[in-house]
Amino acid sequence: MSSQYLPVYVGNALNENLDWLPELMAGTVGRKRILAFCQNFRIAGIGELLMTGLADEFVLRLHQSGSAYVAWLRNAAAGEKRTGQSPPFFDAIASGDLRGAADIARLSKRSWTPGAEYEEDFLFVEFLMQRFFLGASTDMCVSLLQRYEKALKGTEDPRLEVCAALQGADAEQFNKSMQLFLSEWRDRYAQLAEEGGIAPELQSTDGKLCVEGVALARLAEGLGLETEEDYLLVPSVAREEVSLVFRANSWTDL
Repeated sequence: MSSQYLPVYVGNALNENLDWLPELMAGTVGRKRILAFCQNFRIAGIGELLMTGLADEFVLRLHQSGSAYVAWLRNAAAGEKRTGQSPPFFDAIASGDLRGAADIARLSKRSWTPGAEYEEDFLFVEFLMQRFFLGASTDMCVSLLQRYEKALKGTEDPRLEVCAALQGADAEQFNKSMQLFLSEWRDRYAQLAEEGGIAPELQSTDGKLCVEGVALARLAEGLGLETEEDYLLVPSVAREEVSLVFRANSWTDL
C-alpha cells in the first residue's frame, strides 16, 4: 500500500502548513486556503499510517485538520461556507474527536449553495450533521433522505444507501452500501490517476485510504452496529483507539 515517495509527500505537506500558519492564525484566509491546509494534515496523517502501520500520527493529524476548520468556521463569512465541501468534518469524526465534529456541524451553513456545490453533496453531509450531532428528529432526518433521493433524479449514489442504513440502524444494509461506496471511491481515484487528473500525493494517500469511510464506520459503531473488521480502503488499524488529548488549538503545533 505504501509508496517510496510518501516521506516526501508527508514532509512537503507539513512544511507547507508551517509556511501558511501565520496567516491562518491571523484569521485572514478564505475557504480554499483552509481546505488546502486541512488537506495537508490528511495527507500527512494517511502517509504516516501507511508508512508505519501505526495510528497515532494518523489520528493526531486528522484531529488537527478538524480543529483548524473549527477555528476558521468561527469567523468565516456565510458566503464562504460550503457544507457539502467539508472534508475536515470527516477528519474530526475519523480521529474520534466527536466534540470537534459537533462544533463543525453547529458552525456550518444550513442551506445548499447552488452553483458552488452539488445538492447531493450538501445533503449527504447535512444529514450526518443533523442525525449525529445536532439532535434532529426522526421526521427531519427522513425528510432529508427523501430530499436527497429526489436530488439524485434517478441516478445511484451509495452514500444515500449508507445514510439510510445509519438512519435505520441496519447493519447488513450498512455493510453492503459501504462496500459499494468504497468500491466507487477506489475506481474514481484509479480513473483520475489513469487520466493524470490527480496529484500524486493525493493518489498515494486519499486513493489508498478513505477517511470518509473510517468516519462512517465510526458512526455505525457508535450506533452499536456490527461492522466489518476491515473494509476496502478502511483497514482496521485506522479505527484503533489511541491515547490523545484533543485540544482546540492543536493545529498550531507543527
